[in-house]
Amino acid sequence: MKKLACRYAIIQFLPYTETGEFANVGVVLACPATGYFGFKLETRRYARYTNFFRDLDKQIYLRSIAAIRDELERVRQSLHCASAEVVRDVFAALVHPREAILRIGEPRALLAQEPQQALEQLYGYYVEHDFLTPEHRERVLEQRVQQLIKGLNLENPFKEEKLGDDEFTVRFPFVQIVGNEPAKVIKPFFLAQDETLSIYNHGDLWIAKLRRLRKHNRLPEKVLFTLEGPDMTDDKRYKVFDDVRNDLCEFVETVLVGEETRILQFAKAG
Repeated sequence: MKKLACRYAIIQFLPYTETGEFANVGVVLACPATGYFGFKLETRRYARYTNFFRDLDKQIYLRSIAAIRDELERVRQSLHCASAEVVRDVFAALVHPREAILRIGEPRALLAQEPQQALEQLYGYYVEHDFLTPEHRERVLEQRVQQLIKGLNLENPFKEEKLGDDEFTVRFPFVQIVGNEPAKVIKPFFLAQDETLSIYNHGDLWIAKLRRLRKHNRLPEKVLFTLEGPDMTDDKRYKVFDDVRNDLCEFVETVLVGEETRILQFAKAG
């Protein structure tokens, strides 16, 4: 099947122009040869943006994404039965640089057999990061906590350790040792898997580890799990996340990864 020349651009969320930080929140794609114009935006799972951009009111994101969705929908309707030249011109105008909370990045080119399929693939890569495994996401959370606590200058700093005995051990990324004994533990924990069963499986795996450590008298009293869960608007996945979180609370204290003040309070407390 012949491949078609397409143009696409990444839609970026830039709430604080002063810092230059942005997040990919959508993709727009046009295929002049067929007259195709499509876009896809993140309208549901936005917690990672409001968590990343501290003190950001979620309504800012929701209003911004609604506005650009309406704009792109008007463009799509205006291009119905349009010529290839018109599609090219409209797309070029759309991606022209502009100052806004939501901006459309530099135009890029690709060859695709099915423009709609190409749009889905680009969205999965640039917005959903489907190349990242849950294991990678957990390492990213560890790096975030590391950056958060590294400036505390604690007398007994947190470091990676294994807890347990000769029969059973568990690796934790942040353990504070006081007097040769583990005093506090911080464990970043990713619970935003795409499938509810995967959330349960990952949660149950660690609940079993915690239960066994307690049985062996090797679980410190002060253990904090910093959680990344699904967006609250995803009722099905969030209900499972909340169920797992309640089970974890039998063994550890939990906070959301965005609750940085509580994480720092836990790390500094005597």
